[in-house]
Amino acid sequence: MGPNAVIIKSNPYGLVLILDSEMPFEELREAVAEKFRKSAKFFKKASLALTFRGRVLTNEQESLLIEEIVQNSGIHVICVVDESKETEEYYKKAVTHALEKRKQEDGQFYRGTLRSGQVLETESSVVIIGDVNPGAQVISKGNIVILGCCMGNIYAGASGDAGCFAAALTMKPMQVRIADKTARSAIVKKTDTGEYPVDPKIIYIKDEHLQIKPITNETLNDYFTYE
Repeated sequence: MGPNAVIIKSNPYGLVLILDSEMPFEELREAVAEKFRKSAKFFKKASLALTFRGRVLTNEQESLLIEEIVQNSGIHVICVVDESKETEEYYKKAVTHALEKRKQEDGQFYRGTLRSGQVLETESSVVIIGDVNPGAQVISKGNIVILGCCMGNIYAGASGDAGCFAAALTMKPMQVRIADKTARSAIVKKTDTGEYPVDPKIIYIKDEHLQIKPITNETLNDYFTYE
């Protein structure tokens, strides 16, 4: 195993891995593992973009090499960057975008009841463990899930994402909006103190209209198939 079987070049946002073009893949995989074991202390579990250079890899081979890098160094490989775009600025944009997307997908939790006048605004999807009372608002760029009674105003997909949804164990909102579609309720008033039975519903956009449906396997299949 030659000393130049694997060469690492790095910048603050990314790594370029220059790989031996002739070495059998299993030997190359071992060389990558050894190289990153020795280099682990330099990266300190950083989140980085990655470029492979020097040989053509299948998707499976890329995945195996990434696995060796992660296991032997603790580096968090955020994305793989095409060789033609390996500039520090591009790496920075790629890593930033991937981290923001992951944050949006991960979502967050809010524990407690939102009362009249309170506004909860999030950059990512949110799960509320509590009620949203009349006069309260939830605004999310992602999805909204309420494990309680929704009687306030909810706005999912606030950045314009029509693929988002809102769901609640009891869905009686004063107003619901997803992307640019809005519906109002004539049932719930701002001073409403009534109790409603648990009746889980999901709201999403289909065929340019808001759909408000009970949460069933059929409904979920309809939403995810359409999406």
